[in-house]
Amino acid sequence: MKIAMSQLQPLLREYRILLAGRGVDSMEKTGDSYAPDALVNYEADLALHPYTTFWGTTGLALGRMGAFSYTHSRLHKSLAVGRFTSIAKGLSVMGARHPHEWASTSPVFYNQQLLAQAYGQDRGVVLNSTKFGYKAGKIAIGNDVWIGEKVTLGHGISIGDGAVIASNSVVTKDVAPYTVVGGVPARVIRDRFEPETVQALQASAWWELAPEDLTRCDVRSPDLFAAQVLRGREHGQFQPLQTQPLTAEVISEHLGTPATAG
Repeated sequence: MKIAMSQLQPLLREYRILLAGRGVDSMEKTGDSYAPDALVNYEADLALHPYTTFWGTTGLALGRMGAFSYTHSRLHKSLAVGRFTSIAKGLSVMGARHPHEWASTSPVFYNQQLLAQAYGQDRGVVLNSTKFGYKAGKIAIGNDVWIGEKVTLGHGISIGDGAVIASNSVVTKDVAPYTVVGGVPARVIRDRFEPETVQALQASAWWELAPEDLTRCDVRSPDLFAAQVLRGREHGQFQPLQTQPLTAEVISEHLGTPATAG
């Protein structure tokens, strides 16, 4: 689906979604660095929450991202990103899997598109096609994840809360919460914190809360931070932050007619 930037900007302002760029120094100017007729792509499952930021030209592809996350990379349609996550430049998703366990990995045997069709027409022959049932899976990126530059993600993986992905890594397997991974393929470099600290941070689920509460806690000390959040929740002092996402349905209602498919 697509929508012109000039049509999208009122929704960006209303939903507090920042498309940052040259000359954009307030939320009221969100998207001003793009041409008014620039087309923005989005999928039917769009769920883009307030207080998210798209840097550079990444706002030409909106996706599923939680509050206070930002990206310097265009979001692949398979990605779902949590809150407070930071994505650097050059994030990509692997291409389609080939059947390396077969005698040949060539799509001529299973995915016969234009060239194979042209060959069949030119020769007056029909090519048999073997079924290859691979389907790319969704990729889940948790809360408070930091992804460095030029990282490649495999399909169907999950990156846990608080994980750190080193630059230039190729991630082919799930990443556990609060681990630092890197390399080709990515392997665990170290744990960010002691197991007790990780358990406390996960139990606090601090990313669900409002920043005005969180910033009263001592972020410099993970143990103290988790304890303060847990205590605030226990005493009813901290409340979850509820946000309503921008969705494809909202865009359609805004346009008055369905957006252009593409």
